[in-house]
Amino acid sequence: MKKLPLTEKDFIWSKLTPKHIEKIGQEAIEYKRESYKKIKAILPEDRTYINTMYALEQADGPSGDMLKKVALLGEVSPKEEVRNTASRVLIEVSSKMVDVEYDRGIYTSLLEYYEGNFRDEKKKLSKEDIKLLEDIIREYRRMGFDLQEKDQKQLKTWLKRASKLGEEFRKNINDYQDYILCTREELDGLADRVIDSLPKDKSGKYMVTLQYPHIGPFMQFAKNRKKREELAVKNLRKGGAKNLKLIKELVEIRKQFSSLLGYATYAHFKTENRMAKKGEIAEKFQNDLLKKLILPAKKDTDMLRAHAKTLGIDTLEHYDLAFVANDLQQKLYGVDPEAIRAYFPLEHVMKQMFTLFGKMFGITFEQKEWKTWHKDVRVYEVKNKDKSLVGYMLFDLFPRPGKYGHACCIDIVISRETAWNADTMIAPVTTMVCNFPYPTKKLPSLISIGEVETLFHEFGHGLHMTLSQTRYESQSSAHVAWDFIETPSQMMENWVWNDEMLKKLSKHYATGKSLPRDMRQRIISSKKFLSGYYTMRQLIMGKLDMDYHLGKIENPQEAYRQMVKLYSGIELPHKDSLFPASFGHIGGGYDAGYYSYLWALVYAQDAFSLFEKDGITNPEVGMHWRREVLEKGSSIDELELMKKFLGRKPSNAAFLKELGVK
Repeated sequence: MKKLPLTEKDFIWSKLTPKHIEKIGQEAIEYKRESYKKIKAILPEDRTYINTMYALEQADGPSGDMLKKVALLGEVSPKEEVRNTASRVLIEVSSKMVDVEYDRGIYTSLLEYYEGNFRDEKKKLSKEDIKLLEDIIREYRRMGFDLQEKDQKQLKTWLKRASKLGEEFRKNINDYQDYILCTREELDGLADRVIDSLPKDKSGKYMVTLQYPHIGPFMQFAKNRKKREELAVKNLRKGGAKNLKLIKELVEIRKQFSSLLGYATYAHFKTENRMAKKGEIAEKFQNDLLKKLILPAKKDTDMLRAHAKTLGIDTLEHYDLAFVANDLQQKLYGVDPEAIRAYFPLEHVMKQMFTLFGKMFGITFEQKEWKTWHKDVRVYEVKNKDKSLVGYMLFDLFPRPGKYGHACCIDIVISRETAWNADTMIAPVTTMVCNFPYPTKKLPSLISIGEVETLFHEFGHGLHMTLSQTRYESQSSAHVAWDFIETPSQMMENWVWNDEMLKKLSKHYATGKSLPRDMRQRIISSKKFLSGYYTMRQLIMGKLDMDYHLGKIENPQEAYRQMVKLYSGIELPHKDSLFPASFGHIGGGYDAGYYSYLWALVYAQDAFSLFEKDGITNPEVGMHWRREVLEKGSSIDELELMKKFLGRKPSNAAFLKELGVK
């Protein structure tokens, strides 16, 4: 279907003022309220799929897209007043929407149609139409519409409070500012590139902040152990004690409302509409991996302890891990992250990435000189080979004060039909947010091999969102099962670790030469370095999240310390360690779902095995992946998508092989 093109004028929303944002919030609530009113007014005998189910699907109207744009500006706007207003308005709208959306009349309307005219219309509807209806009815039941009115009122109160707490939790993490001060001598070990990027205080000392471009290199390379400890301890307190109180209240509310809905635990509630289906299945998935990875993880930490002693560190502490690991990696593989970084100018990497996946997925990328919320943001128009429009991808790649501090991909306009069975679609607009080193007068933006992997990962999300061809917004790529959403993005990381790809992706910023073959081989060999330890770290956080929501732990702060000690033998300071105050995922989205990263990775590695078998740049396999998975969203059950792509049942064999676990 044809997608409607945009112009620079369509991005005027990027200049929204606090006053505009306030108005958008009010309009969103009123628009949805009126939409619901019209749906409820239809007589049972007059109900059709279009005037009931489809009308509900369209109930947000233009305001829905505007709220997504407000949410984006809350994360990336360079203006503090815009970010603050966006955050506050979103909290208010989310709370008020509970009153609008928790409408028993809408549930009644759906049941009137489902138990009435749907029986006659069913044979005329598509499978995705039917799936959407049944999924929505299930979600309304999960919203408590089978409860007595008194209980549903209580549920609404809890959900409002939970929404507010989740927003506050995330904002506290984003807004948390702290740093250490260092003399030039105390920065020994850091590259000039990193040192030049550090701000200074009035006394002339360097400020090393908790932003990733600062703390990452510092913990890896700074030779001053006292300063590493000082920064690490500050990072352990990120989010603050107030976030510990927020998450405790949030988890208790989740426990209460899931119990009211009839679920054994909140984890059971959250996994019901995911691939795992049950809390026990997700728990078993993690526990099985824990058993298989205990020995590999122990082997890795023992290796680090032994190497630490050669560096004069008798007891390996939490603030030594990155430093010792980096030093050991260099000695084992001769892989100097800073030397390698010189081969990956961001501009070249992006150009090659566009070329590689453009050929594989049959698309092209054309940069548009359009102004948005910041001068560094790039806009690309994505088209098929026949020049037909696919969508738009925006890239906000460098750090700045107040901006979201990690990496993510945000769909701000979701592709869908412009009307019922229309022959036109709304073009998707997707934004990749990263925090790569800012280019200086001396150097371009040079990214590490890990940051190349991050770029490919987020680009995988971006393609999933941009290539979506579903008729309904509710079934778009971003609305797949939560434990599948990372599969396309994690699969994309594999291309970074291929010899042929590394040769193309690398180009020394000064000499223009690609990485030498022996260096490429060492990099690839180093991929499995400490894989047992790093996977165990993921499992610890996943287990903390799942156990907390299964009701198996009461003090997550202490539970995390004990798990880290049990599974990695590392002691965290009792007073200073406030984790999970900075565990953003547990605040919302991945709550009772952090297991999803590894769950999705199992499917990602299985999918990539098909590319390995038939050629990792094979456009036939690429188009097969695009057509059977990326375009389908959740219009088909995710397990069925994978079976169709693989031509068999999914397996964890490729995942375990990649980890080197038998």
